Amino acid sequence: MTPRLKTLVVGSRFGQFYAAGVAAAEHLELVGVLGQGSRRSQALARHLQVPSFDALDQVPADTRLACVAVGGAARGEQGPALAQALMERGIDVLIEHPLLPQELHDVLRTANRLQRRCLLNSFYPQLPCVARFIELARQLHRQQGIRHIDASCAVQVSYATLDVLAAVLESVGPWSLDCVAPPLSAWRDISLVMAQVPVSLRVLNELAANDDGRMQLLQRLSIATDSGTLLLASPHGPLLWMPAVRAPTEDADGLFDLFGPLASEPLPSEPLPCAEVLEAAAPDWAQVYRRIWPAAAARAVQPLITGAGLARLQQRSVEVLGLWQQLTAALGFPQQPPLTLPAASLAQALEHAR
Repeated sequence: MTPRLKTLVVGSRFGQFYAAGVAAAEHLELVGVLGQGSRRSQALARHLQVPSFDALDQVPADTRLACVAVGGAARGEQGPALAQALMERGIDVLIEHPLLPQELHDVLRTANRLQRRCLLNSFYPQLPCVARFIELARQLHRQQGIRHIDASCAVQVSYATLDVLAAVLESVGPWSLDCVAPPLSAWRDISLVMAQVPVSLRVLNELAANDDGRMQLLQRLSIATDSGTLLLASPHGPLLWMPAVRAPTEDADGLFDLFGPLASEPLPSEPLPCAEVLEAAAPDWAQVYRRIWPAAAARAVQPLITGAGLARLQQRSVEVLGLWQQLTAALGFPQQPPLTLPAASLAQALEHAR
């Protein structure tokens, strides 16, 4: 049997998803959780029956991988410094987004000097529905070209959204950016060009202090081609293909075939649907958090294990970060979201409205 790779998780907030994913992966072994000795870090380690570390020198010497789920300067945290210190100890590092361009440059320079593997993880491309969307959108782009992209996202996942689009287009530049909407609300409309494809990006520029979970949406992505539109309603589905509109057939007098039986219309070998469900939506948020996100976190370390495509992914991160920095400058400082009702099903929301 191939030995399981000893893997450390750094951070215990978003790091919970990494810890759960690593603990469940057959090819990985969770060696512990590195934190600041908080009650949360200790509880996470205790739940997964692994040690809780509060200093680098406590990390086992045979650790091979580390998932650093700690932010950078944009969040007032020390993720990049931790990543570099781990690489100094001979550990390959996956670090969560976002970082500032200079932070990523420093981390990658350290990796190159030490001949270690390091990757910035935007997380969302690892989700099954997003991965399927990228795969199909790439095929459409290669075969017939993308006419236009519509994207909506929360500011917290704006880097990840740009990274998904870069994955679809297999490039970032040449790019340009223009803020086209007056600041009448927290929604900001951005006109982009990425790899010579026009992109209409709408960002919800709201951020609650000490709570990045209060979002109206994560991502919504739509790829328009001559044949139809590929729509990802959320990172967890559904994924839909909506063919371009087909005009009704006409008879010799120019009448639409509205009155006879449907069977009388000469149809192609397969009737053209109004919409195809390619991937259904995840059943509920509990399944997303307990199963889908941990599995995505564990999948993200694969380029560190094999090295396959690592240089390409690193270069894409560098290019996307340059664009993301310009985007955040155009957006301006996020607003505080209003105190609203908690998330609810439609029936509950309508009931509250009464």
